[in-house]
Amino acid sequence: MMLFKKKKKQLSKGTSGNVNSKTRSNFYLSRQNTWLLWLCQCLNIAVVAMELSTWMLTIIALSLAWQALLLQQNSDRATTSRGKHPGTVQSNLANKRHSHGLSKQLTTNVSPVVLGIFALLGCVAIALTAKQVGILLSMVHLLCFSYALKGFELRTRRDFYQLLLLGLFILASALIFRQDLAFSLIIFSLLILNLTVLLQFFSSEKAFATNLKVVVVLLGQSALLAMVLFLVFPRLSPFWQVPFAKSAETGLSDTVKPGDIANLTRSTKLAFRADFGTQKVPDYAQLYWRAIVLENYDGRQWRRQNKVTTNNTAARSIIFDASNTEVLPLTYQVFVEASFQKYLFALAPAVVTGNTSGITAQTDYTIQSSTIISQAKSYRLTSYLTAPLALELSPQSRQINLSYPQGSNPRLEQLALQLQHNYVDVQARAQAVLTLINQQNYSYTLQPPLLINNSLDQFFFDSQAGFCVHYASAFTFLMRASGIPARLVTGYLGGEYNGVTAEVNSAGKIVNKGHLSIYQYDAHAWSEIWVAGKGWLRIDPTGAVDPQRVNIGWSNQLLQEQAELNNSFFSLYRMKNITWLNTLRLQFDALDYQWTRWVIGFTSQQQYDLLKHWFGKMVPWKLALIIAVTLVLSMLMLMLLLHWLNRPKVKKQTFAQWQIIYHKAIDRLAKQGIEKPLAMTVNDFAKKIRQQCPELAIVFTRLSASYNRLCYQTLSISEQEKQAVTMQQQYHHFIQVLKNSDKKHL
Repeated sequence: MMLFKKKKKQLSKGTSGNVNSKTRSNFYLSRQNTWLLWLCQCLNIAVVAMELSTWMLTIIALSLAWQALLLQQNSDRATTSRGKHPGTVQSNLANKRHSHGLSKQLTTNVSPVVLGIFALLGCVAIALTAKQVGILLSMVHLLCFSYALKGFELRTRRDFYQLLLLGLFILASALIFRQDLAFSLIIFSLLILNLTVLLQFFSSEKAFATNLKVVVVLLGQSALLAMVLFLVFPRLSPFWQVPFAKSAETGLSDTVKPGDIANLTRSTKLAFRADFGTQKVPDYAQLYWRAIVLENYDGRQWRRQNKVTTNNTAARSIIFDASNTEVLPLTYQVFVEASFQKYLFALAPAVVTGNTSGITAQTDYTIQSSTIISQAKSYRLTSYLTAPLALELSPQSRQINLSYPQGSNPRLEQLALQLQHNYVDVQARAQAVLTLINQQNYSYTLQPPLLINNSLDQFFFDSQAGFCVHYASAFTFLMRASGIPARLVTGYLGGEYNGVTAEVNSAGKIVNKGHLSIYQYDAHAWSEIWVAGKGWLRIDPTGAVDPQRVNIGWSNQLLQEQAELNNSFFSLYRMKNITWLNTLRLQFDALDYQWTRWVIGFTSQQQYDLLKHWFGKMVPWKLALIIAVTLVLSMLMLMLLLHWLNRPKVKKQTFAQWQIIYHKAIDRLAKQGIEKPLAMTVNDFAKKIRQQCPELAIVFTRLSASYNRLCYQTLSISEQEKQAVTMQQQYHHFIQVLKNSDKKHL
């Protein structure tokens, strides 16, 4: 008895092991789902491709190409095996493997040892380049690298789930770098595709379009709860800080060399937007968006001077304490895109209004964020465009803005001495330089010739072709060498107005219904000189060589150069010259602005104001009650919606063609006064017709016999089709006899 129990236990254990082994070996992906999974890998990697190094993109591309080759080879092998042994047991097994999937066959072609060595070498390479690209991008590199390699080891369901989960992490990581409307729609579309592949795995018998529809419906249902939580759930600060991505920096820099901004103008990426509300938008020539003030010059490049930050009250006193003139305020909202830098944009002089947390004013009239701008950010400013800047200049500031490396540009230094001798008045001296630039053969271009060691002498006296930084640098150097405090300022000039043209309402007030979009190609540099009694005055040498750039925007020549440098079909120049395409671009830009304003830029203060408008003064208990009631109502609405969608549907009864023909015959007889009771069989009703209408007996009996045969006998498809044709002919004969019978009675 004990021996029997022991054997039974061993048998049970062995059976369990075989079942587990069978479960592991029975993991298959359909051929369609395997290729869809590979497509998801390609598309998921594509959304973060711009953030990856070239060597990493090469490795991932080779890995995906290798996977595609193995999948195709396995598919061809399965097809060949099926063709060699038609109808045999081997053929059936091959067909089964081919129909179930290819993933298991794929993994057997790649050695785990090879994958392990390859993964180790890749991790070492990522670690070695971590210092260069930063922690954030290093983690993104590691995530994408593991995602590409995971496709080689799909042995179990767990591997399949892990691969899909890695793909979702990559989609979430892509939103760190961009959150605009177009990119968000792409991410949402890829999310739908990834979830559809997951659903396809569990219901492979259904069509892909059917599963896609199910996923869209489910996400639509969850969107209701997501919107409610977005509006009422407290907007908490993140529990951790996103690491800084060095290569993700966009826009201007703290150091500038001649030619730097010319390279930046090749980019059509959005920098920020400005909304002036119902106020009139300032003229183009007043839209100098101040970002960085550069005061240190070493002979090759300009650098920013370390500034002591001031609070908002101190910044306000800097502007107004020494001024007796009255200026009109201009209040506006700025929505800045992620730049992974700290500088912000303002029409100087400006003070921050509203919630000032995280934003500090500088003594050089610039605005800075206390943290890296890693996502879209909004802030409100009030500018006083006609107010003077720094009527008093400290000795330290004077010394900094007069210094220059002696002998770095001897010809400019000589010209500066002549100007100082000929023009005693500071502003007259500055105007003389602008006149010289305007009258000489200078040109404004995005493709200036290369300068040896960024020599300003070579630019000003030899090449005489450059961009805004060239002219501003040379002008600032001349001013300093001639004894005038001067500095270089970088930022953006102008912007593209998108919206309804400003109108005057019935009250005589100008109403503005649009916003300004400022792009990277609007980057600009200008100079400032200090004049006693007037403070810092803005001087833009670009206006002397290309007045159109300063007054109304880019000239056609610059747009053509920008299009050639971009070498893109959707370049700025081409889109602005195709009316319908430019209209679509502006309309989508307006949608993207609303997305940025109400979704990306939805702050805790806006949320508080909205809830206060709806529910009055907000206190903790009221906020908690609102959240609780909202969650309960949302869940109830979701449950009711799911119940309504999952209700049993009454299937519409369908009839075969021969059933329709028989019922037509019954209806024709009913019109003659001969009705068929529901409980009466087909044969009994045929007998009734023989008794009441002998002239119809033969044709209706044949029709009834054909109907019984089609309904109750087992027929092949060809026999059914043949009998259905016969019944159709019998029906036509029945109708003809019925009509002749009616004529006789008449």
